[in-house]
Amino acid sequence: MSNPLIVKKRFATVDALEAAYSQQPNFQVIQLAPGQLNCQIYRLALNEGVFEFRSIDTPLRILGEKTSDFLTFEFILSPLGGKYLSHGFSLTPETLYGFDPSRGIDLVLPKKTLMGTLIIRRQVFESYARLMGRIDLDSRFLSQNYVQHPITFGPVQDYLRELYGLVKNRDALLDHAAIHRLLLEDYLPLLIQSIPPSGKPKQKPPPFLRRSRIVLEVEAYLLNHLRHPITLQELCERFYVSKSPLTSGFQEMVGMSPLAYLKILRLHAIRRVLKSAPPKTKLASLMQEFGFWHAGRFSLDYKALFGESPSETLKK
Repeated sequence: MSNPLIVKKRFATVDALEAAYSQQPNFQVIQLAPGQLNCQIYRLALNEGVFEFRSIDTPLRILGEKTSDFLTFEFILSPLGGKYLSHGFSLTPETLYGFDPSRGIDLVLPKKTLMGTLIIRRQVFESYARLMGRIDLDSRFLSQNYVQHPITFGPVQDYLRELYGLVKNRDALLDHAAIHRLLLEDYLPLLIQSIPPSGKPKQKPPPFLRRSRIVLEVEAYLLNHLRHPITLQELCERFYVSKSPLTSGFQEMVGMSPLAYLKILRLHAIRRVLKSAPPKTKLASLMQEFGFWHAGRFSLDYKALFGESPSETLKK
C-alpha cells in the first residue's frame, strides 16, 4: 500500500502547475520556451512541515507571495543548465535561499533543474535554533534570504538527495510513522549547523545582476499593461534607460528581448482567458485585444508554446 503522506504529481501545463499552488497568493507561472512542460513534484508531508522536490525540464518564470507562518529553505540539487535567478540574484548550487518570509517568490528557473525544499513552521525552526544556541538565526538573518557556502552545505544537500530517492521510489522505510519524526530531528539540526554563524567569515552573497532592478520594474509594468500597445522606445522613455542596457538586461534575466518577453506574457494571458471563456468567444477579437494582428503567426506561436491551438484550448 502506498504511503498516504507521499504525493507525486506530474504537470504538463502551466495551468495545472498554477492550480497546484493556488493556496499561495498571486502565484503565477510563465513558460519561457516552446515545448511540452514537464514538471514533477514529490512531497513528503510531516506534522510540522513538508519536504518537497521539484524536477523541471522547461525554463520557467515563477512569481507569487509567501505566508508568514512558514519558512522555506531551498537548495539546488542538480547541475545548472542555465542561469538560476531569485529576485535578480544569480544562484549557485552552494546557495541556501528563500527563507525570508516577507519576500515573495521571484524565480527564473533553467531547464533540467532539481530543487530540494523544506517548508517548516516558523516556530518549529526557531525552537530548534534556540535549543542549538543559534540565537543569531533571528529575523535579521531571515531577511538576508540567501546564504552561500561551498563546504558546509554539502552534507545537507546529500541528505536531501538521499531523501529524494526514498520519496521518489516510495521506499517502505517511509511507511513507519516514527521515521517522519526522526526526519525532522535529523535534518533541522543538520541544516542549522551548516549555516555559518553571524560574525564568522562567509562567502559573499549571490551577485545581483547589474540590470536586474530595471528589468524587474519593466516586467511589473508589462504585466499590468498586457492589453496596451507598447514599444521599446516607450519603455526606454518611461524608465529613463537606453535600448542597449534594457535589451541586454532582459536577455540576461529571461533569455530574450523585452518585446519577445511581452509576447510570451500576452500568450499566457490569452490562454488564461480562453480556459474560462464561453465556447462562442471570438478568437480574432481576443487576439487583437492583446495586440496580435496576424492570425496565422499568432496561432503558430501559441501552439509552439502550449502544444495546442487556441481553438483547442477554448473547447476544453
